[in-house]
This record gives sequence, C-alpha cells and structure tokens, in this order.
Amino acid sequence: MDFEQLYRATYPRVLAYARSAAAPEDADDAVAETYAIAWRRQRDIPSGAELGWLIGVVRRVLANTRRGRRRAGALHALLNLQPRAPGPDPADRVADPELRAALLALSPLDREAVVLTAWLDLSSTDAAEALGITPAAFRMRAARARRRLRAALNPTTTKEQAQWNATT
Repeated sequence: MDFEQLYRATYPRVLAYARSAAAPEDADDAVAETYAIAWRRQRDIPSGAELGWLIGVVRRVLANTRRGRRRAGALHALLNLQPRAPGPDPADRVADPELRAALLALSPLDREAVVLTAWLDLSSTDAAEALGITPAAFRMRAARARRRLRAALNPTTTKEQAQWNATT
C-alpha cells in the first residue's frame, strides 16, 4: 500500500482515537506528527496491521505530549505559575450518565481496551499493535474489560456462594 492510500484509509480512525484521548488541538497535532513519523518509517509499518501501528504511534505521541506538559506543569507549579491539570478521559465524552459512571469505574487500561474495540472498532490485531502487546494478551484484556463493564452496568444484589459438598 502506498503512503497516500494508507493515509486516506486510516486517517479518520486515527483522528477519532486521538480525539477520544486528547483535546482536539492536541489530537490534531499528534495525528500530524504520527503521519510524519509514518512517512519517515514507511518500511517499519507492518503489513496487515497498519491501523494498529499508527494508533500505537499516536498513542505514544500523546503520551509524550502529556509527559512534557507534566514536566512543564511541575516546573510552573514549583514557580507558582500554573496548577497541574490531568489529561482528558474518553469517558468524559459519553453523554449517558450510567455508561459514563460504569466506564469511570474501570481502570484506565480497561477503558482503553473498550475504546479501541467498541468505539473505534479495531480488530484485536490492530488494538494489540497500538498497545504494543500480543493479540492474545489484548483479547484477554478486552474480555476482562467487557466483563467488568457489564458488571458495572448491571450490578447484582446478591453474591453467588459456592456450594461445597463436604461430607465428614
């Protein structure tokens, strides 16, 4: 696949991921940086997992941006110039209050697994590539995240008790 085809095929989903994880202006900058990196490293992009590779790159670019801001924020806080501010959470963009609460009950890793699969409709191969883990590890993480999300959305009022047949 040539670079122009890659760009046209993946840009909307890479941008959607970035905007789910950052403010629009930061997301736009991160996506631009991602495609600049992709242009320079075209030979490193794995065939068949291009989208996952690109999302992994944009994820790292956003993490670097947040780290840089934290360092600058720490310096500014030390100098009493500005308070620290956490990065946006994808759950904050959910309109349904019940779903938002359930997503916020998940760990950040679980939330990201849900975002990558349910909202961005990535395959486990692409999502694994984005996170830098194996597809099997991602499938396990996603299954656990979905189970925890279901539990948060449908809490049971009684706990199941194991029944043991003990004879003495």
